[in-house]
Amino acid sequence: MLKYRLAMSAVLIPMLLAVLWLDQWVGSAHGLRGLVLLVLVMVCMLGASGELAAMIRSKGALVPTPVVAVSGQLGLVYVGMMAVLLGAGWPEQATSGTLGLAGLLTVVTLVFFGSLVVHCRGRRTDGAILAGAGAVFACVYLGLLPGFWLLVRQDHSAWIVAGAILVTKSCDIGAYTAGRLFGKRKLIPWLSPGKTWEGLFGGLLFSGGLSVGLVAWANTAAEGSTGWVGGGSLAPLWLAAVAGVVLGLVGQLGDLTASLMKRDAAVKDSGTAIPGFGGVLDLVDSALLTGPVAYWLLALAAAMR
Repeated sequence: MLKYRLAMSAVLIPMLLAVLWLDQWVGSAHGLRGLVLLVLVMVCMLGASGELAAMIRSKGALVPTPVVAVSGQLGLVYVGMMAVLLGAGWPEQATSGTLGLAGLLTVVTLVFFGSLVVHCRGRRTDGAILAGAGAVFACVYLGLLPGFWLLVRQDHSAWIVAGAILVTKSCDIGAYTAGRLFGKRKLIPWLSPGKTWEGLFGGLLFSGGLSVGLVAWANTAAEGSTGWVGGGSLAPLWLAAVAGVVLGLVGQLGDLTASLMKRDAAVKDSGTAIPGFGGVLDLVDSALLTGPVAYWLLALAAAMR
């Protein structure tokens, strides 16, 4: 399993960096920051929608895969396009504030009532509440949570997004490796039998160390310039260490959240699309939960500059 994870990581990490390089170029050349990233996230969440739909249906909620897919995409496209348009200089009142919040609530409302309409075809009434709840959950989990990465992109370069994602995933890799090598004491055996305390601490050390290294590099690159981090130091190194540990820890909570859902659905992995990892959700579960945290950590770092 470890060799497959390492092999896939060697493929996926360069792919992520290439996409973010393209996003950085498009943003610099055309002012559409986050557009390429939005397309990447949409594709990933579309791949995850079938996996999530299967887990929702395993609990008796009659939610078709297209409903889950559309629910997630609607939430993601709304947040992503509002972020891209605002970043491109559209009138702020059209993309934020009361009007922006009203648009978001409208999307959630459409998802809820749309799922009920689909469910009631053929005059079926049983399971309507679960169907509506499942669609809204898909909108939040596959739409709004990853949408935070688009918000991060509007205030920071694509390389900052890459760094935050890599720090999050580094904790996954570090925890898995340390757990395999040194793990003895189970972390939460009733939820995720493979996780150990040794693995958790190893992962947090890895994510904290990588965060310090990346921020030290960024600070050096940005001194006296308006370079890829926007000019000036990105953050003090002590804050980088704290942020790395926090992102790693929240990422593990995201992984445990997915484990909770998989346990409830009685499946080991969300799918089989990615060798060594399982399904798409198995790959992105930690990054889904760290999006909001990364946004606020970077806002804190900006306030301290």
